[in-house]
Order: sequence, then structure tokens, then C-alpha cells
Amino acid sequence: MRRVLPWMMLLGFAARISAQEWHAGSSIPLIRRAVAHRAERDADTLIAGWRADAHGFLRYTSVFDHGDGPRERVVRVDELLVEVYGEAPSRSKQIIRAWRDTSFLPNRMTYHRDHLGIVANDFGSTIRLGQGDEVRDIPHPLSPDGLARYEFAVGDTTTVSGPAGRVRVVSVEVRPVQRDSAGTIGTLYLDLDRAALVRFSFTFTPASYRDHTVADITVTLENSLQRNARWLPWRQSIVIRRGVPFLDFPIITVIRGDWTLDDYDLGVHHPKGWFDGPWIAGPTAPSSHGLWAQPIAAQLDGLPATSADVEDVTRHAAAAMGGQVLDGLPHLRLLAAGISNLVHINRVEGITPALGASVAVAAAVRFRAQAGIGLSDHRIVGGAAVVRERGGVAVSLLAERRVRDIADTPISSGVASSITTLFGEDQGDYVLLERQIGRIAWGTHQTRFSVEAGREWSGSVETRFQPLLGRLSFNPALGAGAAAVARVSASHVDTTGTTWSVAMEAGSGANSWGRGALHVERRFAMPSGELQAALDGGIATEGLPAYRDFVLGGQGTLPGVPFREIGGRRMARAEIWWHLPVRLPTPPIPYSRYVHLGSTLGPFVAAGVAGGDDLAAPWRGTGEVLPVFGLRLDLWGPLVRVEAGAALHTGRFGFAIDIHPDWWGVM
Repeated sequence: MRRVLPWMMLLGFAARISAQEWHAGSSIPLIRRAVAHRAERDADTLIAGWRADAHGFLRYTSVFDHGDGPRERVVRVDELLVEVYGEAPSRSKQIIRAWRDTSFLPNRMTYHRDHLGIVANDFGSTIRLGQGDEVRDIPHPLSPDGLARYEFAVGDTTTVSGPAGRVRVVSVEVRPVQRDSAGTIGTLYLDLDRAALVRFSFTFTPASYRDHTVADITVTLENSLQRNARWLPWRQSIVIRRGVPFLDFPIITVIRGDWTLDDYDLGVHHPKGWFDGPWIAGPTAPSSHGLWAQPIAAQLDGLPATSADVEDVTRHAAAAMGGQVLDGLPHLRLLAAGISNLVHINRVEGITPALGASVAVAAAVRFRAQAGIGLSDHRIVGGAAVVRERGGVAVSLLAERRVRDIADTPISSGVASSITTLFGEDQGDYVLLERQIGRIAWGTHQTRFSVEAGREWSGSVETRFQPLLGRLSFNPALGAGAAAVARVSASHVDTTGTTWSVAMEAGSGANSWGRGALHVERRFAMPSGELQAALDGGIATEGLPAYRDFVLGGQGTLPGVPFREIGGRRMARAEIWWHLPVRLPTPPIPYSRYVHLGSTLGPFVAAGVAGGDDLAAPWRGTGEVLPVFGLRLDLWGPLVRVEAGAALHTGRFGFAIDIHPDWWGVM
């Protein structure tokens, strides 16, 4: 097969219009030619009939955002081999020849039938997805109806050379004339000489979505030049992101299909009646039959992250629409940063229910507010924020009053912490924080940056809650009064197994201080299992308030060392963990009968040290390195983590059962 697109991919399709001038399609000769070309192409007798082989992956994933970037968990993967047939006028048929699937978490997902196939003719004159349940009868920009429904902005022209000769490709932005109408927003790439569609990358306006769970749909269609005469499908992806329509929750689910077409036969004469019946034929469910070179799981690393190329399309579309909110979910929803954000228990507040709301108040502007009350200390807590996001940059103003644990990152899930507190053991040290902060954040789905500054007041709080069993220990006095603060942070998460974050802080109140923290994590593939290495470090100047100390010990840091036994203005911690896959019986989890719930078991060794002693705090900065050794078991997906460790210098033993950390952001 002779292609032009691979060379264009080297250019990244990076053309963008710096000063867009929008015009009606009827006033642009190239657009009129492109519409005419699409209307006439199926009458081409040279290659009226054709066939090709398609290979595709369909993924169903959950994506969480813990605040440092999205974390993706694959729930199910399907792999398909499909024969694709086309014929004038605009007829296509697809036959599934092989189909297998693997699930990694319990689910009852069933796909719309058209998610199992490819788009054979650039959608034709109208666009439909999810058998019409998600998007229905949206006029294609390069259709006769599209000339009136859309406006266009012609951009740069790029000339590429290859086996098929020189091809000139021009980028054209498209958006609906009526911003609140159903339609597409994106970028068309047209063969300037043939007026043919080479590539179309687009999303939809909110009015296009028929399903209230759809946050957005992003489509990329790439064609290849066949016989130097006609552009036919080559690669394509369709990404459907969903949320909870009544709840602003930090989790979305994603269905993504990625397809590649190859081995074209042109000028094929199809038998009479070949295109009768359903346009996707073949098996109606996956099976284990088929000639597969390797397990599906072994191919996941070669696939793009489900949202990897979505953010650029949606960001550019929002800019083309003047910053309009393109989220298809309802503009007014209940607010919950996690289950524990709705109700939690700690030794200071006791049982604390909270309720909040999130509402889009203007183009790219969202207002969030929440309030709750501790039933033991009768303290009202909550906060409000106004966020304006445009072009990948989010500017926010925040005011809040909350009781918070002093840890920079959680050491357990909110649900587990509430349960242990209920039975007499609280995994936290708390301070009352009142903050008024301005913040700017920007970046990509992998790397994020933020800068914030404002006023922060910290106050000490006392233990008030009476648990069901035993008594809870006193909460340390950690308040330091009012201070002006400024913070800068950066974080990175990628598919190679590298994660890092760095944060710098300066404060000025009763004392002035500076503080820096670093986290680096890396995963390495091994002949058996996987090796994970992590390093944490922190350093601060004198004058650091106690609620900003670095602390180590117990679950989440050094199991086997007493909870937060060591801490101060300096800290270092290192860990090496070897994951080994193990086969364990699956409990009777709903929808898990046909699920591959993988588990891992492996030893780990960790060591930590703290210095810069703070005499006002209960922890000590001794400068002594405390090593621990233990075993970590991740169960069923993983959904659960079991951890046991022993401090080598004392022999003290620690044990914990919790939700797996990947789920903490929503727990």
C-alpha cells in the first residue's frame, strides 16, 4: 500500500491558525470543491468497489484525577480483526472475523454495535455514533447542509513528498455558525489539488449529545492515498468520555476504539446483495478462537493513553468557540471530591456530612461550593471556588475553612481512615486551615504546573469524637496563626512508568520559612514481574510551622515504625518493591465471573530518616535511618492492598488492609 499520511504524521499536523478569519463555506472555493468531491466520489468507476483488512482495539477504562494528573485503570480490552468492504454509492459492509476480550476489573459493559467497526466513508452526509444514542444526524461539514450550518477558517498549506508524489495539504478550521446548535468543531485537512479529505479531527458541541452521561466525544479519521487517485481510510480513533450526570466526581469512564486499515484491494466486484442486511456481520460476542500472536495485556503498552490526544482537540475547539464550555454533562451538579468528601469521620470533627454544588456560570467559568458540619465539634467547614479555564490554563480563586491532616499526600483512603477512627484508631494529625488563595494551573494530561499565593491561617484543634471502642489519642497542637504563603509545583505521569512531582513553598507570618519536597517513582519490567523504586525527600528552613513538618512512620511510609514517630524540617525515604504475579481465588464480586482479576505479591524494603527536630511537635528528628522490610499484596484487579512490615532495628510489626491507592482519589 502506498501512503502519504505517514510523512504528514512527522509534521504532527501542527498547523494552527494564529489569526482566524471565519467565512461561510459557500464563499470559499476549496470548501465548495470538497463538498462536490464527496458527493461525486462514490460514482468513481475506477475503484468503485474495494476491500481492506482492519485491526482494532476497543478499551473501556476508568480515569481518576488525584490532583497531580490523570491516572488510568484499564477495565476491559477487546481486540478485533475485521474485513471491510465498500462500494458506490456510499455502501459499506464489515465482517468480524476474530474477536477476543480480557477484563481486568468487574464490569458489565456491552458496546453499541457500531463501536465494533470502523467509519468507512467519513460518515457520509450525516454523523451518527452509538447507533444514534450518543450522536444522531449531525450534518457533516463537507456536505450540502454543512455549507449553511458551518463556518470555516482556512489555514496553512503543507507540501509533502513520497512514493505517491507531491501532495499539498491545507488545514481548515470548522465550527457551527450557531454556537448553541448541534455540530462539529475541529480541523479538516484537505488535499488541495484533489479537494479530498485527508484527515478530520473533531469534537462536538454540547447540543449534539443525546446521552446525558456523555462529557465529550473526540473523533480522528486519517486517510491514505490509494493508486494516487483516492483517499481511503487508514487509521482512526473514537473516544467517548462519560461522567455522572448529577454528580461532579473526580472519575470518568472512557470508551476508545483505535483502528488501522491495510491490504487494500481496489476495483473489486461484489456479489449481488452483498451489502444487504446488517452493516456489521459476524459473531455477536467475543470468543477465545483466533490466531493471536500474544495476550491482549502484552499489547497495552503500545496503545496511546485513552485521553492522550483528546485534550489538544478539546482545548483547540474551546478556543474556536470563544471559550464556550463544551462539556456535555449538565451544568449544575452536586459536588463531591470523593466519597469521603460527602461524609467522613476523624477524631476532631467526628462524623462530618457535607453537601456542595458545581455550576457553569458563564463561558469557561465554573463555580463550586460546599459546606459541612462536624457533629462532635459543631464546627462549620467548607469552601467556595471560582475557576476559569481556557486554552489549557485554569485560573481560580479559593476560600475555604477545613480541618485537614498535615500530610502532603494521603497515607490511606478516606473510607479506611473513617472506619479505623470509628473503632478507636485515627490515622491523622489535624489542623484547622482557613485559606484565601489565587491559583494558576496549566499543562497537559502528563505534565502539570501550578502557582498559587494568598493568605493562610492555621489553628490547633482538639480531639472531640468518642469512638465505638476504646479512646482516641489527643490531637497535637499544630496551629501557627496567620501567614502569607506562595507555592509552586510541577508533576508528571507517563505510560513508561515514570512519575515525579516537585513543590516549593515560601511563607511569612510569626516566622518566615521556605520548604521544598520531591517525589520520584519508576517502574522497571523484569523477567518475572515488575520492580518499582520510589524516592521522597524534603527540606525546609528554620521557622517552619509544625503543620508543615515532614513526618514518617506507620502505614503509607514505614510500616513497622510507630505512626509518625519521626519528623522535622528534613526528610528522606527510599523504597524498592518487587511485584510478582500470583493466582488467587476470586471472591464472589458481582460481574467478576469472566474477569481476569490479577493479583501481585512481593517483598519490599524501605528506609527513612528525619532531621531538623521540632520540639513543639510530637515527632522527633533524630537523624537515625530506620529500615523496614515487608510484603505487599495487591488483590483482584487490584482493588485491595494488604501490607505487612517490620522495623529491622526494633522488630516491631505493622499491618494494614485498605483500598488500593489507585482508588483513593474517589474514596
